[in-house]
Amino acid sequence: MSRSSVKAKNTVIARATALLLVLCMSMCAFAGNIDARAKENEKQSLATAGDITSSISAERLATSYTKISAGYTAKEYNGAPVSFKLGDILSDAGKALLTSDNYGYIGEVAAVKHGDELEVTVNVPQTALYLIGFDYLSYDASILPIEFSLQIDGEYSFYEMRSLKFETSWVSKTEKSLDRYGNEIVTIPDKAVQWEHKELSDAGYRYALPLKVELKAGTHTFKIAVKEGTFLLGGITLKAPEKIPEYTGSAKAEGSDIITIEGEDFAIRNDSSIHAVGEYSSSVSPSYIKETILNTVDEASFSDAGQCITYSFDVENAGNYYIALNYRQSEKNGFPVFFDVRVDGIIPNTAFNNYPLPYTTKYKTTALTDDKGDKLSIYLEAGKHTVSFTITEDPVRYALEAVDEIMNGVSDLSLEIKKVVGSKDRYRDLKLNRYIPDIEERLNVWVEKLYAVTDSAKKYVNAKKAEDVAAFAYLLIAAKQLKSLAEEPNELVYRVDELATSTNSINTQLANFVDIIGKNNTSVDRIYLFRGEKTPKSGAGFFRSIFLAIGRFFSSFFGQSYSASSTNKDHISVWVNRPRQYVEIMQKMIDDKFTPETGIEVDLALMTDAQKLILSNASGDTPDIATGINYSIPFEIGVRGALVDLTKFSDHKEIFGRYSDGMLVPSVIGDGLYSLPETMNFYVLFYRTDILGKLGLSVPDTMDELVAMLPDLYMRGLNAYYPTAAMLTMRNFHGVTPLIFQNHGKLYGRTAQELLIDSEETVKGFTELTDLFTHYNLPVDVPNFYQHFRNGDLPIGIADFNSYNLILNAAPEIENSWSIALVPGTKDEATGEVLRFMSGGAESTVMFKSTDEREQKAWEFMKWWSKTEVQAEFGQMVQIMYGDEYIWPTANLEAFKLLPYPSSDKDIILEQAQYILEAPRLLGSYMLERELSNAFNDVVVNGQTIRSRIDEAVKIVERETARKLEEFGYIDADGNILKEYIVPSVEKVREILGK
Repeated sequence: MSRSSVKAKNTVIARATALLLVLCMSMCAFAGNIDARAKENEKQSLATAGDITSSISAERLATSYTKISAGYTAKEYNGAPVSFKLGDILSDAGKALLTSDNYGYIGEVAAVKHGDELEVTVNVPQTALYLIGFDYLSYDASILPIEFSLQIDGEYSFYEMRSLKFETSWVSKTEKSLDRYGNEIVTIPDKAVQWEHKELSDAGYRYALPLKVELKAGTHTFKIAVKEGTFLLGGITLKAPEKIPEYTGSAKAEGSDIITIEGEDFAIRNDSSIHAVGEYSSSVSPSYIKETILNTVDEASFSDAGQCITYSFDVENAGNYYIALNYRQSEKNGFPVFFDVRVDGIIPNTAFNNYPLPYTTKYKTTALTDDKGDKLSIYLEAGKHTVSFTITEDPVRYALEAVDEIMNGVSDLSLEIKKVVGSKDRYRDLKLNRYIPDIEERLNVWVEKLYAVTDSAKKYVNAKKAEDVAAFAYLLIAAKQLKSLAEEPNELVYRVDELATSTNSINTQLANFVDIIGKNNTSVDRIYLFRGEKTPKSGAGFFRSIFLAIGRFFSSFFGQSYSASSTNKDHISVWVNRPRQYVEIMQKMIDDKFTPETGIEVDLALMTDAQKLILSNASGDTPDIATGINYSIPFEIGVRGALVDLTKFSDHKEIFGRYSDGMLVPSVIGDGLYSLPETMNFYVLFYRTDILGKLGLSVPDTMDELVAMLPDLYMRGLNAYYPTAAMLTMRNFHGVTPLIFQNHGKLYGRTAQELLIDSEETVKGFTELTDLFTHYNLPVDVPNFYQHFRNGDLPIGIADFNSYNLILNAAPEIENSWSIALVPGTKDEATGEVLRFMSGGAESTVMFKSTDEREQKAWEFMKWWSKTEVQAEFGQMVQIMYGDEYIWPTANLEAFKLLPYPSSDKDIILEQAQYILEAPRLLGSYMLERELSNAFNDVVVNGQTIRSRIDEAVKIVERETARKLEEFGYIDADGNILKEYIVPSVEKVREILGK
């Protein structure tokens, strides 16, 4: 038998096995002897209980710094710091990384980047607890912090050493930046290319102080594996743990000195996204009526544990000073945000460590005080000083760790029950506590822990009972749900989803708590260092507040910036379908770079609804360019003759060469290209490394391999996800066409009248798609893959950019427990290549018809806006200024390489982008998209046969296509062809571009 025959046979066996398992699971629901089946399942269940969700999640809990450090027996080191020069301790293999370009560092340094590994050998003077510190200098353009793992003698001392982050200092520009309307806008801070030093700290910043490592006297090998960043690594230091002086009371700060620092004027920040914002409020300073002034720290940018802002100030008269802030923190209902306050880089005493800043919905000026209400003072010599505020979660770490343990235990129990029970059945009389004897005890222990955690938080809000701690409300909800289950544990046979997988499950409530407690949004308007008992007042007085309010009311009727009415008719008009902050950055880049280079002036206008373009086209009031519009809209406008064919410009081949050919298919109308891609909505495979690792499953490379792994998932109550399940109202081309294209199927032939959805290849691809949901039991409706992926019940799935952004930035509890890979594809038997075609269209840019002169100017702007360096700079600016979640998914693949995505992820996304293949847009294709969606629902949900449903779809689509072809003059009323409508394709794109 040939190798291909064996592989084909194995594929058939794998699919048959998966199908047989699904059928068996369905039949079990109606089996007569339920207890007998449950007892048989029990042998397997109890033998392997918890074998999956325990995995890395359990390992993280068991080997966390909290657990490991509790077992330390050595005393803290109290000697002088022990410094090691890198050149003296680096292994021979690592010496190749040494560089002479050391930026003034005394000693040899290594130039390292993502993927590099190096080993050093250090001699520890005595058995003790040490802080391990590193000298480093980040010199690349990336905004991401340096990240590496550290093994000591081949092992991680505790789980947190798998991911250690080292931030860079960012300094503000000295000059303010104004837009063309006189509004002050956020400027990009500059990375301080300087040597920095930091001790080990956890990536989640749950611990306020550096992490201590227990080392025995003698020689040890440190292995550093770089995960992110391009930087110089200098020496390594072992030092004594930091000791914060005990607070024993504050001296009075007598005098009348007041030092005022504007909150927006921070000197250094350790996260580039921390920025100021302008607020129309008389409570902040400076206040304004018309033109925006940045006057406070944007609370959304100053929110995460570990973020730090530093202010510099001058002291004229030495002495004791109090500290006060005019601030607002209203995200945590009734609960404080905690800060470490450092003066000149040092926490003065324990009162400044984990200082609780009370909840307030309005700006309030308050002095820092101790537990008794006495103001905290610090002694300052005359001269320059700094004060820093670092967000910390150390006081609530106990709650987060308890929740982690309970979530892990709940997930384990959920899977254990599913392995015992199999399919749910309300009429099953199964005594669950026979098979999981301690189930009631487990539930009650979790209830007690949650009540205890909430009860311990009362001290932070002066509450008399746990119910008054509003920020911990989700824990009480979870506790009540657990208590309800504990009262009738046998009902978990059919209530098992309430544990971990439903949208209102216990684990969902616990995850909500983690989200809320991690939001420390704080606005800082002013910082005062003052002497005397009277705390300074902030904000405008009563009459000033009235004056400001009246002034703002009248100014709102005039001079609306970034509106279509405010554009100059002599300038190129660009409508942008994006939020205001994007438009501000675009306009600033245009005014600073494009206009000086070309002499072409451009006015941007906010477009809140892209459908406005169709209405404006009908009225004749169109812009020169529209950008940020859905990639399917250009066809609807272009086919009606309103858009410019961009191939009329002599250099169009160079410009369109910046994009993958498959992404340009929707741009084709006839022999022209009518839109430029702006962003892409990439798809990749997401998988939980912890769950798949424990199961011994490899990441699937093909759809056959994905199907073959389903039995292992089903046996544990898990499943996989395919993106069609997220499309609840209509299963669009993004969800329906990938498997069709992977099987060499097509929607059309050469012309619009050659419908091919009933061809053998297309039907095969459509059948594979529907089989995923009918034969292999993938969930049909999944409104939120992100949540299920967090919960772990869908530990693997194909999802898009939006899911990537959410999981990357809003799922802290599974950080380091997931990864991405190429989309599993279909192997081409002829070439052996795995075809991974997926959609990827997102937003596009179009040009409306005008005069030749205006069109040429508009083309110059479109060329500039799509340039690699411009797209890369814009993406970096957006993320630097507004945070990690503002990822710019540019469609320019060369620019994408330069954006601050995690390096390992970026490589996979770029490789997958080569397989982007969009469905063609043509007359009547909207009906084809609708009918494929209807056919999918009828087959998967209503049980119709594929062939009959496809035949019905063919008739409906052909009828609508003929109507549209007649409307646009391609056929006459009798169906005679007047001119052929050539279907857009990759081949057509290449023909147009002369490839």
